[in-house]
Parts: sequence; structure tokens; C-alpha cells
Amino acid sequence: MTTKECRTRTFTREELYEFVWTRPATKLANELDCSDVMIGKLCKSFDIPKPYPGYWAQLANRKNPRKTPLPENPDPDIQSLTFHAHDDFGVSVNEPPRELQYDSDILEILEKVRKLGPVEVSSALRNPHPLVAAIKERIEKQIAECKIPWSQRKHDSRETLGPTLSIEVSDGSVKRALRVMDAFIKRLEAIGGSVEVVTSRYNKRRTSTVVIIGGERITVLRLREKHNQVRIKNEDAEYSWDRNRTELVPSGLLLFDDGPSSYRSPLAMDGKSKKVEDKLEGLLLEFVREAGEIRIRRREKEELARQRAEAERLRSAREEELRQRREELERRQAEEQAKLDELLLHAESWQKSSLIRKYLDALCDTCAADGEVVALDSPLAAYLRWGFDQADCLDPLRPSPRSVLDETIEENCVDIDVGQAPRKPR
Repeated sequence: MTTKECRTRTFTREELYEFVWTRPATKLANELDCSDVMIGKLCKSFDIPKPYPGYWAQLANRKNPRKTPLPENPDPDIQSLTFHAHDDFGVSVNEPPRELQYDSDILEILEKVRKLGPVEVSSALRNPHPLVAAIKERIEKQIAECKIPWSQRKHDSRETLGPTLSIEVSDGSVKRALRVMDAFIKRLEAIGGSVEVVTSRYNKRRTSTVVIIGGERITVLRLREKHNQVRIKNEDAEYSWDRNRTELVPSGLLLFDDGPSSYRSPLAMDGKSKKVEDKLEGLLLEFVREAGEIRIRRREKEELARQRAEAERLRSAREEELRQRREELERRQAEEQAKLDELLLHAESWQKSSLIRKYLDALCDTCAADGEVVALDSPLAAYLRWGFDQADCLDPLRPSPRSVLDETIEENCVDIDVGQAPRKPR
């Protein structure tokens, strides 16, 4: 059954309020394929009042009980909700059941785990897995070595054996622990998973057992025995610290956890009604679901990275567009300012030329008023001609006559005989 085959039902907040007040929660739960507890939690999350105690009894006695009005709540996140129902994965709200979001290979592994059923742990260890055989050999060597006095031991057995599984139990629980681990690894490989023994980068003697499903590293796994703290009192002890001390005594209870540095609850543990052997199937299901969750988290992380990259691309494109628009505006403003400066220069030049002409006209009027006749070859006439030429040079509305102010000297016009140049003194 795929995501499209989920049965969906959508309510607005007002519709859910009316729906809750039509029948008791137990009947609504049967209609929605969920629990009445889930309906109660949804009503609390969506700020929807539920029928108060005695409401349905009053209604059954043909009374007209008052309905608690729906309070206004503008929160956009609680204005609608959708129920997703699936025969295998139950009911979820506002998104399909989590299992349906897993990749197809993870769903196939889940189906394999369910079809194979409970994991059977044999009463005797026969044809053990190579990793189990290796840890069995190591434990047997350690037990035999413990019987030898320390002074007679020649070497540490850990130096001759390779990395092995993480099993930490007392001598009395070794056989059971090996059988449990052997059954677990064989079932894990039957569904397509594997177990890898990894050596620590910092301590070559320290190893950890890693569970791999669907190519994903799920968790570090350790099978150990629970210890109880026992207080021992010996008033006749020679030293004070031996008279009242606490020792850890094996309890015979096995548990799976995720390594010696774990602070979380055990993954599976012997209980009053069920042993670890009975919880192996559930443990495998949790590991397969964790593989699916790892894939989902990776996709979400990649999608978030893609969104951030797209946002960064849009931001860079916007900044580039703003930069180009600023440069274009600066160019247009510079052109406009240059034209304005040229206009002001022409206006000032025209004003200066007009002022010069007015002055020269006033000079001519003064001479005429004094009855003075200006000869064409007189200095005053030459001055007037020069003055009007300068006014024409400044006036942008008239052609500019030739002026000495416009002359320049070009370097290539100067011809110097290098041979006649004086010699430098020695």
C-alpha cells in the first residue's frame, strides 16, 4: 500500500468542533480508525472544547444541554488538519504515516522482518557465526588465562586475537549470551543487514559492534550483563576501606545497549515476563525504522541545503542586479552631471562674453560722448577689435576666432641637432 492508497479525511477547525460534538469520542475513534485519546489530544492542540461530563447523558434523556462555544484562535497552524489512515501503519495527522515515507528497500526489509516472525534462539550453540566463534574463542582463552597465576602469564591474549564482538558477561552467562548474539546476527543477515566490528582510532584494543541496515550505520550494539550493587561489611578487615565497601555482582540479566559511553535506556533488556530472546524481533524492527529515519533526515538535510543554496543564489542574483542598476544609475548621473556642467560653463561663458560686449559698447559710447574720433589704426580701435574677438571666443553661440590662447607646441615640431649638443664633462 503506497502513500496514495492512504485514506484521508480533512477537517477545518470549525468542522472538527462540530464533529466532536456529534457523538461520543469512542464512536468517533472507530470512524476515524484512531483512539479516543488521540482525539482528545487533537482537541487540546487545536483549542477545541470537548463535551463535558454528563453531556451525552443529558442528550440521551431528551434534554437540551448547552454546547461550549468554540473560542476564536487566529493561529494559522491550527485552522485545518488531515487524518491519514493506513491498514498497516495506523493513523497520523497532517502527514502520511512515517513508515510510508521510507525508501522502497527499507519497506521491503520491514516486510521481511514481519514475515520471518519471532527470532528463535537455539538451546545450544551449533554452527556459530564467524564473529560469534571468534568472541567465543577469546572468552574461553580469557577464562583459561584467569586460572593461571599472574606471574606465569606470558602474554595478553588480546594481542593475538583480532577485533571481536562487544559481549561483556560473567562466566555463568557466556553460553546464553553467545546463543542470543548468534541468533540476532543470523536474522540480521537474513533480512539484508550486517554487523561490523570497528576498531577505535584512539585505542587499538577497544572495538565496537556496529549494526548496518540498508547501507546505513544504525547504532553501536553491546550485549552485556546487568550488575547489582552489593554492600559488603567486614569489621575484621585489616584496612578501613575493606570494612564497608560496595561490589558489583552479576545479576544474570542480559541487555542490549549502544556502547559503554551510552547514557540512554537499554535497547532491550530481560524483564519479568519477557527475556531478551523474545525482544529480538522488536529490536530488529526498531533498527530498520531507524534506517528509514536516517534516510528521511538525510533527505530533509539535503532539501534544507538545497533551499539555502537557492536562497543564496537568489540573494546573490539580487545583489548583482542591484549592483548593475547602481552602476547604470551612476553612469547616467555622471553623464547628466557632465552635460549640466557643460551647460553651466556655456552659460557662464555667454554671460562673460555679454559683459565684455557691454563694457566695450559703453567704452565706445563714452568716446562718442566726448566727441573723440577713433581712427582704425589707433590703439583704441585695436583694443576694441581684440576685445570683441575675446568676447566671440567666450560666446558659445558664435564661431570662435583664432586666439593665441588656443595655440600649443608639439614636441615633434622641435628639431635639435644632437651632434651639436655639448659633451658631458669627464
